[in-house]
Amino acid sequence: MSIQHSTLPAFGFESAPYAYGEPKAQAQFKVQPKDFVVEEVLGFEPCGEGEHLFLLLQTDDHNTRYTQKCLAKYFQVAKNAVSYSGLKDRRGLTSQWFSIHLPGKNVEVEAQALQQQGITLLQHNRHNKKLRIGTHKRNRFHIYLREVSQPDDIESRIEVISQQGVPNYFGPQRFGHNANNIAEAMQWVEQVRLPDDRTIRSRAISTLRAWCFNGALAQRVEKHSWNAWQENDPIMLDGSQSYFMEEQWSEELEQRLQQGDIHMGGWLPGAESSCVEPNLQAFFSLAELKEEPRPFRLLPQRLQLEMDSSIEGNKVKISFELPKGAYATTVLRELVNLNDQSGSAQS
Repeated sequence: MSIQHSTLPAFGFESAPYAYGEPKAQAQFKVQPKDFVVEEVLGFEPCGEGEHLFLLLQTDDHNTRYTQKCLAKYFQVAKNAVSYSGLKDRRGLTSQWFSIHLPGKNVEVEAQALQQQGITLLQHNRHNKKLRIGTHKRNRFHIYLREVSQPDDIESRIEVISQQGVPNYFGPQRFGHNANNIAEAMQWVEQVRLPDDRTIRSRAISTLRAWCFNGALAQRVEKHSWNAWQENDPIMLDGSQSYFMEEQWSEELEQRLQQGDIHMGGWLPGAESSCVEPNLQAFFSLAELKEEPRPFRLLPQRLQLEMDSSIEGNKVKISFELPKGAYATTVLRELVNLNDQSGSAQS
């Protein structure tokens, strides 16, 4: 039995229902790389000694894997000796941590040589452990929108979102250009086998789990219950993967929910998930996946709006912080309708 895209309301992300209705404001998005600034917050300081060289690097129009290749070539190491915590998009000004495994090598880092490859060295130090996926704590965003119409609507929405958050959808990056990752993954589902290539296998699994999660969350948003407790919901602690279950709701839990201390959660499906189509469940069984919790609510921290109508037409700056694994586009889509210019020629 094949799965129709229409059975999951969040397919492609753009068709996912809004929590607060479709925004009235329009804006140009990513006109220039500097319009989308993301800073990776590591959450700790390298200790100053060890086999691993930690680098905080700023790139302009590079994605993470391209930077990884550049670093492997520069330090003359295998690509798998270069580690990172999270993947970043190409179109934007990104500050990100990398680690290079250099046992017994006292390497001098030449900032000018890196600069010639479009990489700016911001900070470096030694550490006794490699950087692993998901090590960093959060990401800080500074986003500039141009030619903004009805900025008052954005301002009013920011007030609501600061208190209540937004649905924690996986963003379109997870599904690939034109959602091509979905089609690729479904080919393996229909064959009822896992890809041999580790990268393709990981992409297929993560894409399908995100797709299922978005669909379940979208259905809750349509019913206006995404931010309210239901039986069998995991109750997740803010900023953590820890969760607990309750048989009934209470005034104390409601107060903690309103304060942002806890969030309602859903499940990334696994082998025993009965809520997914049988062929998807069979695919997840091959991968021996267990269900994992993910918050239904994304609560941006330090969400701020700055307006500047003096140059280039109406221009606004939106700043906020998100935990790792969350998407800035998920916040932005509840604030404004974006005309994404990232595929256009740079100005």
